[in-house]
Amino acid sequence: RGSQSTAMLLQQPSFKPMRAVTIAAATILQVHSSLAFNPSSLFSLRKDVGSRSCTLEREVISSLRRDFRPVRFSRASFSMMAASPKKISVGLVGTGVVGGELFRQLEETQANLLKNKNLDVKISAVSSMRDGQSWMLLSDKGLSIAEYQAALKDPSKGEASDMTKLGAFLKSQGPSPVVFDCTASEQVSAQYEPWLRSGVNVITPNKKVGSGPLDRYRQCRAAAAAAGSQWGYETTVGAGLPILHVLRTDLLDTGDRVRRIEGIFSGTLSYIFNTYRPGVAFSAVIADARDKGFTEPDPRDDLSGTDVARKVVILARECGLDLELSQVPVDSLVPAALQSWQPAKGQNTADAFIEQMKAFDAEKAALLESALANGEILRYVGVVDVANRAASVTLARYPKTHPFAGTQWADNICALSTERYQPQPLVVQGPGAGAAVTAAGLYADFLRLARAF
Repeated sequence: RGSQSTAMLLQQPSFKPMRAVTIAAATILQVHSSLAFNPSSLFSLRKDVGSRSCTLEREVISSLRRDFRPVRFSRASFSMMAASPKKISVGLVGTGVVGGELFRQLEETQANLLKNKNLDVKISAVSSMRDGQSWMLLSDKGLSIAEYQAALKDPSKGEASDMTKLGAFLKSQGPSPVVFDCTASEQVSAQYEPWLRSGVNVITPNKKVGSGPLDRYRQCRAAAAAAGSQWGYETTVGAGLPILHVLRTDLLDTGDRVRRIEGIFSGTLSYIFNTYRPGVAFSAVIADARDKGFTEPDPRDDLSGTDVARKVVILARECGLDLELSQVPVDSLVPAALQSWQPAKGQNTADAFIEQMKAFDAEKAALLESALANGEILRYVGVVDVANRAASVTLARYPKTHPFAGTQWADNICALSTERYQPQPLVVQGPGAGAAVTAAGLYADFLRLARAF
């Protein structure tokens, strides 16, 4: 800290000569754009200390001159020495299709994260199901996929899942704990607020909190703000597409005003209406989507529009609208007669439902033919009308020149109309479903959050 503070230290009676020599030598190392070790600085130090200082013998100075050569540091080299890796302890809750893919992506890139991002990432906790029971494995050394899989088969390893304990364990491992919730569990969702309040960061594709009761949503936001923790939920709307990031960072944070958000937010329903054409039964299109792995085990979970409504609520809340899920009108594609229908015991739900849908093929065909006769196409969309503080989910018709007419396969697409982006909206488009892109979206959210650690 310079010769004056060192002089004050040396004036203390308890300070011994050898310790004085050490402090004196350290004082000479003045880090600037460059420095040279200059033993003559000891003379000015001795002068500054005054008559009450410890005597620095001339032979010590001679020794310093003899044994030390000039050392020079650039600012870049000093920064590299000063910067230590950020240690991040990760907890992975849910190792299904998305969680398992995320585990693989993290493991494959751990070395690159350390080398290129200076991030020392360790998978310290994994929670999944074992023999039908919720189970977790904690490790202060970190876990590989192979170690996790071996422990899953070993009855002596792990313990019953306890989300409170998991969060506390991650906190004990370092200052930057992160939980990835890759489940759709309400029980895990209920842990967000305590986690965030305690300083545990949360990243998730789970829409239960973002679109759930408004009070709980506000509590989670307040907990994160109070503790300085972060809640990443980019993938709740567009999977791997940066829809929320563009909305929040590129538009709202820069002062733009959003007027309307309109989009195709379901990869399943995107695929269905991209492939539905005259001469093909609607029930057959649902069966094709099921066979390609797009639908839930019960296709009504997709066709009901509830999942789209949840995404619309999340987008609306980002724009400052205090909407509840129950306030969003939804045009369900499930006929009223089948909404509470249940398959016979032993029947496969998807197969039985598709068979029941055949009775409504003519009804859906009439909608398609009417749209095509007017040069339009059918798309299942979610809408946030910011100006009127409302939202909706509906089967709508668009001209063939509209951006929504150009979607392919299972694309998601979002059109953001703002004060700046008009008359043409800002459009974000790309794959909106699939384990690889969703896991990559979670990973990208993690990297954004890590910059603030």
